Amino acid sequence: MVYEHRNNVWIIRAGRNKERERLFLEKGVISLDLNLQLLDHFDENLEDFRNLPHDHKQHHFLGEKYKDFDRSFRKEFDEAVKDIDYSEREQRPEVVKKMKSLNSKLKDFNEEMKQFSATMQKFDEFEKREFIKEMISAKLATLDHTILDQWAAEIFHFVSAMRTHDTVVLPVENEEIAYIGKVREGYRYRDGFGDLSHYRRIIWSDDKVPFRDFCPKFTEMLVPGACLILVNDDCKDSILEIASKVYF
Repeated sequence: MVYEHRNNVWIIRAGRNKERERLFLEKGVISLDLNLQLLDHFDENLEDFRNLPHDHKQHHFLGEKYKDFDRSFRKEFDEAVKDIDYSEREQRPEVVKKMKSLNSKLKDFNEEMKQFSATMQKFDEFEKREFIKEMISAKLATLDHTILDQWAAEIFHFVSAMRTHDTVVLPVENEEIAYIGKVREGYRYRDGFGDLSHYRRIIWSDDKVPFRDFCPKFTEMLVPGACLILVNDDCKDSILEIASKVYF
């Protein structure tokens, strides 16, 4: 495929996050969002993950520890009060002493349970994170080659094939309007800017172009899952004509 310098036309989609469209226009940039595409392929896996028992191991082991303590405590309590005559004054100090000892054990057990609960919560979180890692590895290994081909093509187009002065169309699909832009410079990367870390600078037109002003095939090109689309044939010429008339 031949890419004509300064004559290519691209459709860039911000994704389903409306905030990204606003950032594109305010910051004068475009970027790729492959994360949302990847997440779409985990729909059933995430449903299964959501239905996993919450804090399963924590609740199981907490229950076991409580049962063990309950059996031991009941036995100690029965021993402490056995053969005590509450009407005898001389036995009251001994009863108070035994009750204080049992109360102290209850407090110690309560503190132990709090610490154990915190530890088990961390363990549950660790196990679930490992589950997600395995899920991602397994899914990536089974992704259809057509999907990988599409992602590879979009990254190649964004980083290498797109040139300065190329025309860019940003569709706002729920409003059926689009913004026209011109590529100002090559691909850049800056650490710590989230979705906009991988970017290109764009000069955007102030004009909003209705979808109906583009070629009849324009909406057909907005296929699900595609973030960056190279426009060819009659649609390319019609967009270039529109771009020549808008105000930058």
